[in-house]
Amino acid sequence: MTSWMSRLRPARSASPRVQRVLLAVAFVAFVAMGWLAIANFPDEPEPEPRWALLVAVGVLGPLVTVFLNGLEYRQQGRLVDRVVPIGDAIRVSVLGTAANLAPVPGSVLVRTSALVSEQTGVKRAAATTATVGVAWLGASAFAAGVLQPVADRVLLGAVLVGAGVALLAATYFLVRRVAPADGTNAVFAAIVLVELGTVIVGGLRLLGIIAGLGLDVSLAQALGLTLAGVIASATGIFPAGIGIREALVGLISPVLGLEPAVAVAAAAADRLAGLLVLAVLTAVIVARRDRTGKAS
Repeated sequence: MTSWMSRLRPARSASPRVQRVLLAVAFVAFVAMGWLAIANFPDEPEPEPRWALLVAVGVLGPLVTVFLNGLEYRQQGRLVDRVVPIGDAIRVSVLGTAANLAPVPGSVLVRTSALVSEQTGVKRAAATTATVGVAWLGASAFAAGVLQPVADRVLLGAVLVGAGVALLAATYFLVRRVAPADGTNAVFAAIVLVELGTVIVGGLRLLGIIAGLGLDVSLAQALGLTLAGVIASATGIFPAGIGIREALVGLISPVLGLEPAVAVAAAAADRLAGLLVLAVLTAVIVARRDRTGKAS
């Protein structure tokens, strides 16, 4: 998912020097935490990796997330009476996610620019990013909390569900301000469904990776770990929350009954798989655009 802070409002870009420093620090933090996770990975009982599952989750998980991000952008278009073809929506979302790897709000710049090119005002286009950003936060909290009582974490579940409901109510208010009057409920429902799907897929990706590493994990635990990605994105400090997400996963995991080393290793593996798929998709999109431009 793209940084929610970048969805909410544009920020001033850091200087090139600051960007390089932040990227270097994020990379070092990511490598260090990955190394510590591997060094402290449990060996009793000795896990048996399921390589086919790891490869399948590593490839299909990011691809499904990319598709859902494209559906999300389509809902942004609906908010301003624009019908965005799914191919264009996926292209914008992929390029926005790639741009978010820099310590600047790359996603909001790409998405807002794309909507503005469709004769949508800048303020109204930016309002759509605020709307889906709040929806993502609400869906993440709600999905993470609703299963916690099953694992006897009733208080945690109640807090998360309450926060999720409040944020989704705020989303409805934002949709009413932006969307056409006769389409408010339909657009709101579509946005919530897409965001819930994105969160659930994120949890399934972590669940699949941990299971692929030969360890046991529940969907409630995996969805709880997705909150780390939300908080990391909210900081807006390191590019795409690199390093921060992995650190927060390690801090949150004991509350969810998981060993920090397992959770961090899974988050790092999920990150690497996502970056590889993103790199391939970005290269394909840029190559196609270059060929199209030369042909024209």
